[in-house]
Amino acid sequence: MNRFAIYLLTLGAFVTGTAEFVVSGVLEIISRDLRVSISMAGQLVSIYSFSYALGALVLVMLTAKFERKKVLLNSMVIFIAGNMIAFFSFHFGMLMLSRIILAMSGGLYIVVAINYAAQLAQPAKRGSAMATVITGFTVSLALGVPIGTLIAAYMDWRYIYLIIAVVSIINLMLLNKFIPMLKANKQIPLKQQLLVWRDKRLISGLLTTVFWILGYTMVFAYIAPLLRTLAGFSIEMISAALLVLGVFAFIGSRFGGYAVDRWGPVRTISISLVIHAMALIVLTVTATSTLGALLTIMVWGTAAWMTTPANQFYLVSLKSKSSEIVLSFNTALMNIGMTVGAGLGGGVIEYTSVLNLGWIGGVMVLVALITASYSFVGNKK
Repeated sequence: MNRFAIYLLTLGAFVTGTAEFVVSGVLEIISRDLRVSISMAGQLVSIYSFSYALGALVLVMLTAKFERKKVLLNSMVIFIAGNMIAFFSFHFGMLMLSRIILAMSGGLYIVVAINYAAQLAQPAKRGSAMATVITGFTVSLALGVPIGTLIAAYMDWRYIYLIIAVVSIINLMLLNKFIPMLKANKQIPLKQQLLVWRDKRLISGLLTTVFWILGYTMVFAYIAPLLRTLAGFSIEMISAALLVLGVFAFIGSRFGGYAVDRWGPVRTISISLVIHAMALIVLTVTATSTLGALLTIMVWGTAAWMTTPANQFYLVSLKSKSSEIVLSFNTALMNIGMTVGAGLGGGVIEYTSVLNLGWIGGVMVLVALITASYSFVGNKK
């Protein structure tokens, strides 16, 4: 039953992730329909990242004393409400409100769900359990945009959110029936929660998340112009490349969980970061051919998403009594890293060349390796 419960938690991660990423594929349609500029419509992405970080951080702290199943189910109820507001959005302000609600409830859900999966699994399988939930998020990254775009091609874009709401209602009922109750976390005063920032191992471990996702996002956010410039990819080929990236991101997150259980988080994190950095650094050279680009993307996607379950497992192991608080910090910083990475990547393109994205992103990932190594050394003392 626990395995089925973990799969249900994963489905929840998939729908929350899809609600986040699907807007990218229909941004131009939303812009025309609601009569706003593309740049204004793009703020739907920015406000989501900020609100997601807020939900993952503040709401997790505020709900720490409540029974976890109740928190999980209520976060899903609010998420469903956010989708329904999006479905009935006929002006931009209402859609913006829906994004805030979706993000904050989604941020709370993903933190509680990952910790829930770890608690449901046997100690030797906790890495795999956490990776399974994360897999739902990575699959949404790969499939959310193309599925949403396909739906918008045949019907009003608002129906995307109605479909997400329907799937979420089904998931909510199944979660209510099949997941066991989980006691509330031991109430930790806010002042004591913030003291986790005094742990140098934890700080450097969290910085690993920031620099890893920063380097990844620098390239991912601008993968289309990069592949078009280097390998002459058409729109169809870029879509295929993104699908390949999504498939291997899925493989990487699953393998990362397996590797943590078998070899431990330290070795898994170190190996994945080294391969990730090297893949980005050589991308400018290998991506001059179609085969080279696709092979590099396969390696990149696998290595990049191996890090996520491994680093989350490692961070939780440092502060097991404050696992959700640690995960909330990690999730919030991950979104901040994504925002900074997209902005920094845009600056690189604006003031230098798209050709520099790969090696600069690779250097950021090497910085993540340095912060991880510092944390590992401190952990041995």
